[in-house]
Parts: sequence; C-alpha cells; structure tokens
Amino acid sequence: MYPNGFTQIIDDQVGAFVEVKGLGHQMEGGSRPTFFRGVATVVTKLFHVIQPDRAYFGQKDIQQAVILRRLVQDLLFAHPPSAERVRVLPTGRDPETKLALSSRNAYLTPAGRKVAPVLYKALSTGRSAWEDAKWSKGLSARERVEETLRLARLVVEEEEARCKAEGVVNLRLDYISLNHPHTLENLEAAIRAGQEVKVDEGAILSGAALVSEGEHGRVTRLIDNVLLGFQM
Repeated sequence: MYPNGFTQIIDDQVGAFVEVKGLGHQMEGGSRPTFFRGVATVVTKLFHVIQPDRAYFGQKDIQQAVILRRLVQDLLFAHPPSAERVRVLPTGRDPETKLALSSRNAYLTPAGRKVAPVLYKALSTGRSAWEDAKWSKGLSARERVEETLRLARLVVEEEEARCKAEGVVNLRLDYISLNHPHTLENLEAAIRAGQEVKVDEGAILSGAALVSEGEHGRVTRLIDNVLLGFQM
C-alpha cells in the first residue's frame, strides 16, 4: 500500500496518485489539507487488490465515505461496482456517554474522557435546533443554518470555559460546520458569500475538538457528526 521511500511531501512525490477534487478541502480537510488524497490513493489500491462486491465504512468518518463513493462513481470501478455498494454504517457509541467509539479514545485520560462527550452533545443540540418545527413556517434557510451552528458551538464554548476555570482538562473546538450531504459545500461559507443555500436535501453537521490534560499532555483529536434530514 505504501511504497518504500514514500514521502508525505506532495511536491516530492513521484508516481500515480488519486485525488477527488472539490470534496477534500472542507470539514476535516481544513485541518488536514492533503489527507484525502492519500485516502483515495490507498483505497483505490485496496479495491484493486481485494476486488470487493461491497465495502463498508463508518459514519464517523463521513467525509471519507462521501469521497470514496464519488471515487467509485466517477472512475467506473468494477469492484465495488457502484457507489451504492460503498456502505456506510452508523457510528458506534459508548452506551452511557454516547462518545463515538474510536481507537483514539485510548489516549484520553480519565478526566479527558469525562469531557470528550461534549462534542456529541453539541451536535445533538444542533440537530434539535435544525429539526425545530418552527422552520416549517417559512423562516429562511439562512436563519436555520445560523441558529443550528450557534447553538451547537455554544455547548462546546461553555464547556471550554468550565475546563479553563478548573484548570485540569484542556478543551479546544477545532470546528463545527454544516455541509451539503453530496457536494460537501460549506453552507455557512456560502451564506457569507451571498449565495442562496437550499436545505431541502438535508445537511451534515460535523465537528472536531481537541482534548488534553496538563501543560504537555497528549492531545487527542476527536471527530463526530450527525445526519440532518437524510440517510447515507
């Protein structure tokens, strides 16, 4: 999967690589701008080697799933034979805290693990705002997007302030964003650019937060998302 001498510096790379344009710079791509180029390349090689009838990915990495479906569709893969054969399974969660299950969670300290569920709490708050019945009364899509994001971010901001006051766990919000379910267009950015946004196809509400303990404690980057008005 990874050739000998492979470098992560794109300008120094030699050989064939796969990039799905327009879907990798939003959401996680804002913090990891070349990450999905590597994902698309390695998964292309994996599909060629395994030749699967179906492939299964988790919703927690939803941007990855959207990109891989587009990859299979645009490059006419025979294995899997269609984007629909790239299946997306619901995110596994801790039954008590609802923290998204991830190998990264092993790096959380006991105090950090108590704080980590705030991200899903924030996204759930945003989902409740998005699904509020008042939006059926003709209020604008812009108001719906703005209120959903404001209330979701507020949950993390309040927890950040509490953590800072206690001085044990460090919590920092990386982002919370609303994106179109297929194009991954950032709805908030589109509004700021004066564009009209449509929300009838639903949206992805996603976020990332950084959790650590102590001045030099290991930083754990948590990601999560919820689907608003559509299913994968």
